[in-house]
Amino acid sequence: MFLVLTVLTQLLVYFWYQSARYTEIQRLSNQANAKKERVHITLTNSLSCTRTLAFVVEEHGIPQDFNRIAEKLLRANPLVDAIELLEGGVITHVYPVNGNEAAIGYNILSDTVRHRGAVIAMQRKDFFFAGPVKLKQGGIAVIGRQPIFINGKFWGFAAVLIKLSSFMKATAIDADSNRDFSYQLSRVRTNGQEEFFLPAAAIPTEGDFVTIEVPNTEWKLYVTSRNQTEIYHHAIVLSALGFLFSSIVGIFSWYTASQPEKLEQLVERRTCQLTMEKELSDSIINSLPGIIYIYDQNRKFFRWNRNFESVSGYTSDEVRNMHPLDFFEGEDKELLRKKIETVFDKGQADVEAYFYTRTKEKIIYYFNGNVAHFDGNTYLIGMGIDISKRAAAEKDIQDLNTRLQATIERLQARNNDLQQFSYVVSHNLRNPIARILGLASIFGDDTNENRVIVDKITEATTQLDDTVKDISTIVSARNITEKYEYVSFNDAWENVRHELKNEIDQSHVAISVDFNKAPGLISVKSYIHNMLYNLVSNALKFRNQNIPATISIKTNLYKQGICLEVQDNGIGIDLVKNGAKLFGLYKRFGPESIPGKGIGLCLTKNQVESLHGKIEVASKLQEGSTFTIYLPTLI
Repeated sequence: MFLVLTVLTQLLVYFWYQSARYTEIQRLSNQANAKKERVHITLTNSLSCTRTLAFVVEEHGIPQDFNRIAEKLLRANPLVDAIELLEGGVITHVYPVNGNEAAIGYNILSDTVRHRGAVIAMQRKDFFFAGPVKLKQGGIAVIGRQPIFINGKFWGFAAVLIKLSSFMKATAIDADSNRDFSYQLSRVRTNGQEEFFLPAAAIPTEGDFVTIEVPNTEWKLYVTSRNQTEIYHHAIVLSALGFLFSSIVGIFSWYTASQPEKLEQLVERRTCQLTMEKELSDSIINSLPGIIYIYDQNRKFFRWNRNFESVSGYTSDEVRNMHPLDFFEGEDKELLRKKIETVFDKGQADVEAYFYTRTKEKIIYYFNGNVAHFDGNTYLIGMGIDISKRAAAEKDIQDLNTRLQATIERLQARNNDLQQFSYVVSHNLRNPIARILGLASIFGDDTNENRVIVDKITEATTQLDDTVKDISTIVSARNITEKYEYVSFNDAWENVRHELKNEIDQSHVAISVDFNKAPGLISVKSYIHNMLYNLVSNALKFRNQNIPATISIKTNLYKQGICLEVQDNGIGIDLVKNGAKLFGLYKRFGPESIPGKGIGLCLTKNQVESLHGKIEVASKLQEGSTFTIYLPTLI
């Protein structure tokens, strides 16, 4: 008892400790993501400064009134301590000048120690934060740089400086380190080594901690918990209590086993109890809800309960002269014969089969059998349980699982849509909003300048409106509002061919159409039209200019309905690289010279799935693509 309970209690303590550690890690992950978001928001607030300054330089060149514009941007973004303009890699303008004179004329690209962040921004062609670094003019700061390209050529940078103390105050990392969590920020050098720059927090080298990378920076954020020691101490206390409990039970068991007289009395009482149980066995057998049966190796019934007679409809004298297989028919009879032989050969077997009554009513039963030896003979003792309700319940559960799986798949698809829309909101809406806010912040008294700013704000607002309309189109594809009706594929193709007549004539494409195997189906006419239009339009756009273009459109039948296939010999798609994002919103995979917004395939997929279908693609570069749409038939 001591050994068993010791092992059991220590296992329970171990599992509790692992569960507590897992819970703490989850808490660390949540805290790390929250703190990462705060750092990201803090850095992103300075994004409008650099993008506004970069926009002014790209559109009008270096502003003559740089100090005035920079002063407005600083007022709009109080976190930023200084704004710089770099031509090439040389700092040509800085505001405020006071205290930053040493930085003017400094070439950051020639400084191999500090130039890494600038190089990354040039390579990405996007905003990037570097640092913290020691400044030429003194002090430590983090630097955000927005590369400027004029007529496709790199011109220089628009940069902002945030003092490390300002950054720490805005993110509240240093202040939070005195609570339940400890934080550390590090910068990853080009050689892979990390430089830690929060002196107040310990560098995480052991124990449980969570590490995440901050977007658009070269930083890692570490979060550790101050509760690890407390969990460890609780585990030690629980382990000691478990050991104490095991010791007490072990001593008690030893004490009990050392008293033979009490054990003899216990055996006597147990013997009397068994005698009473034997006397009650007949009553118990007859009171059981199932059917009880005992027969010998000659398949001669020896004993059975009254419920056996009640269910079968046979009398006691009839059962005594019957064979166990007389209660089964068809394949079940052969199955029962084999199971009976298995019981006598191996000692045990069970089976589910239909039990036939005197009136030929069949009832699904679960039968088991075990070998027993007494009076020098071998018997099969078994029980049969009516599982009609269980079988019906299993069928209901199976149907429920099928519906539940379909619901899960729909929820997963909706979750993917939500993630995709989150990405669009984060990337496609934030940029025009940042431009509007940046332009509005420099709105002044100059009428000509204000007119240009208003035009640019209008342009950004139009871009924002187009994005919102695209999102609305994709979302509405999930909700069918039109009626179902019979749709002829031939009629739908004729409408598409008429709309794309100019593109078809200009491309000299050879199009083959075969709708003989499945000429039509009950569906939403506008959805079928959009599917054909988007797939054929893409085939025309992305045709291979070096060979004659061909497009094959045909329908086939499959088990659940109809499949529509559109095949071309165009430039193809690299599915290894782009397969996972092929149907994403604003995803384009062809040359930039080919017009398009990247919403056609996304819209097609949403419309297909709203009809409870699916879309598949097979493609190879320079060999063409085949899109196959599976649409279930309405019953």
